[in-house]
Amino acid sequence: MIRRLFNFLTAAAVLSFFALLILTIPSFMDPEFKVINNASEAVSVVAVWRDRKKNIGNIDPMSSIKFSVDDEAAMTFRVHYISGTEIETEPLYFTSGIKVIVTISQDDIEVRYDQKR
Repeated sequence: MIRRLFNFLTAAAVLSFFALLILTIPSFMDPEFKVINNASEAVSVVAVWRDRKKNIGNIDPMSSIKFSVDDEAAMTFRVHYISGTEIETEPLYFTSGIKVIVTISQDDIEVRYDQKR
């Protein structure tokens, strides 16, 4: 009887350890960003954080680009439309394991955290 209880507790401990491991591994990964261009024209995007910037480049209409950075800060996105309009977002904080979605429309930019895991 004691042997069965010991085996059960050992199995429960091992399963708990693996569940905890599965839940914590994403927090050690670099933050990911996905920039989606839903505008009817191509846009040029630059990501700015701290004293750094990353030129994402041109994104064609109805396409997207993914990138990641090895840092933790607040990031803004500068979007330059072919028509000459330029929009800059409010800063959004990012850290390890976070996924950020940037959706560009014809007259607005939405920056949000990805809620899917």
